[in-house]
Amino acid sequence: MSSGNSFQTHDNARRDFLRNSLIVGTVVSSSGMANTSAEGREATTNGVLAGRVALVTGAARGIGRAISEAYVREGAAVAMVDLADPDAVPPVDGYRTANMQEFDEAVAAAVRFGGRVLKIQADVRIPDEMGTAVERAMSEFGGLDIVVANAGCVRWHSFAEGTELDWKSVFDVNVHGVFNSFKAAIPALRQRGTGRLIAISSIGGRQGVPGNGAYTSTKWAVIGLTKQAALELGPDNITVNSIAPGPTDTPMYRSQGQIRSMGVTTSEDQDRIIGPMLPLGDLSVLEPKAIADAAVFLASEAASSISGISLDVARGYNASYTA
Repeated sequence: MSSGNSFQTHDNARRDFLRNSLIVGTVVSSSGMANTSAEGREATTNGVLAGRVALVTGAARGIGRAISEAYVREGAAVAMVDLADPDAVPPVDGYRTANMQEFDEAVAAAVRFGGRVLKIQADVRIPDEMGTAVERAMSEFGGLDIVVANAGCVRWHSFAEGTELDWKSVFDVNVHGVFNSFKAAIPALRQRGTGRLIAISSIGGRQGVPGNGAYTSTKWAVIGLTKQAALELGPDNITVNSIAPGPTDTPMYRSQGQIRSMGVTTSEDQDRIIGPMLPLGDLSVLEPKAIADAAVFLASEAASSISGISLDVARGYNASYTA
């Protein structure tokens, strides 16, 4: 099967399975509870990702939540994965990872677009948990086509002052988490005969960012991991790409640690500094939907010949890069 028509010649039997077994608006949670809604049938069956199955990590907030919503809106069945346990990753400088209430709210928001959503609590740092997450998605939805490795964390420090804990904790989530998410899915995608792997990097992975040593290093690593995987998985008709968002209105970006790292004291100050650096738009930071739109494109048939890239979504900020 050529990469150019891989999704166009989607397994009709599995597409029928998804459509025929679909209870529109059903949320299947980790506890097995379900809620239903009759809304969204048209979006579920007619979107550019209709009949496909996606797994998105870090899905409780920000970019991961926006991608999950966009995928459901475009017709995919989506396994939303999040740790949803702030105590498992030590909070720092006003930033914590998502909690279960936020995860539940994200799932409820996604299901309003119609389709089917599977809520999975899992830790991307643990390979067995990601393996189980993939198995659950396949069992519930009949296969797997798309994985978005979005889960991330941050600790703010200078290169010289960063501790071993700073570096290890960020690398465990931002790099090992991507590796674990991708590796768990590869057998399923090979069985399928095609697939999409998408990692979320950052414009911090395209340049140096003073005061953000571990995070910036991980985002460079994610781009390298993406290129390596693209070379090795290309013969399996699996595309592997990353997205490098610019400043985006997420809990991480609006945290006190990020604000202080920019030498300011308020989110308004952030916008005042960053706005003039973004050639496109209204001088405000990006909304998560902008990154979600890019993730829809990379998962779609339109991107079947694109692999190994880092797609900058930064309102033109990247125009100042040297290459």
